[in-house]
Amino acid sequence: MMIKYKYIIIIAALGIIANTLGAFIKILHWEFPLFGMAIGGSNILALGTMFWIAAAILLIFKAVFAKDSDFLNK
Repeated sequence: MMIKYKYIIIIAALGIIANTLGAFIKILHWEFPLFGMAIGGSNILALGTMFWIAAAILLIFKAVFAKDSDFLNK
């Protein structure tokens, strides 16, 4: 699996942004209508958590399956 750390960091950063935005929206009790559904803070927090889980899984795969010389993208 040839994935670089920068992609894992981007996915983790998206998770941080989504969690921060979701918490802010949840505190303010805002909801946004989108395609007939109400998207609120809980939905955005769940999305941010999924990004975090995906980044963690990719990092584990990178650490386990990387060759010795490829582990740090050398």
